[in-house]
Amino acid sequence: MRRAQHMGAIGWSIWGRCGGYTSIWLMIICLFLPSLATAQSEVKLNAVEKKQLDTFFSNFSETNLKSFKQDSLPQEALLDFALSHIYKNAYKSLKHSKDGASAIIPTALVDKTTEKYFGQKLKKHEKAEYLVPLATGEAYTFSQITGLQGVGQDLFQAEGIIYISSSGGTPDPHGTWATWKKAGEDVQQIGKFSALIKKELTGNKRYILLEYNVVNTEP
Repeated sequence: MRRAQHMGAIGWSIWGRCGGYTSIWLMIICLFLPSLATAQSEVKLNAVEKKQLDTFFSNFSETNLKSFKQDSLPQEALLDFALSHIYKNAYKSLKHSKDGASAIIPTALVDKTTEKYFGQKLKKHEKAEYLVPLATGEAYTFSQITGLQGVGQDLFQAEGIIYISSSGGTPDPHGTWATWKKAGEDVQQIGKFSALIKKELTGNKRYILLEYNVVNTEP
């Protein structure tokens, strides 16, 4: 009994275990809980940041990028994204084939594009340039982010909605149902997305896409 009473002074509990160890673990948990909460906290975006991320994700929806897991994006999908993105966003700067039926996209531009958005290049090019057939009258597809959560190590989990307008439509990609209706634009929600992105803090500061999941919500 004297031994139990004596040890109680340095942390023995009534159950015969060292309560001091329990106290230490509680202190450790209390120290780490705030950092865990911060690592998975909701990011409050201002108007400029939201527009930037709307545009970032619209690059993937307008090219119809399919879902992929981290470190498993197929090379074919990487190339298809680059060719479609370049054609849609840099068409005026591209040269045309002799027959005028296709746009010419050099491999250097493909590499620059995939490096910018995915942080990687194609492992190998089978040719020095690619031909993309000319197209007209495509529907306008775009995305808007609805939530961003920090998950640590400059990584973020994003969620958003994918919209489409009729061919020839030019809705404000940062607008709302009310503004689109007022402008007479026919806009429909066709899907939702979730994504894992990384914020690059060196060189040209930007986000790169690490993982992407699309869910079709069309009726």
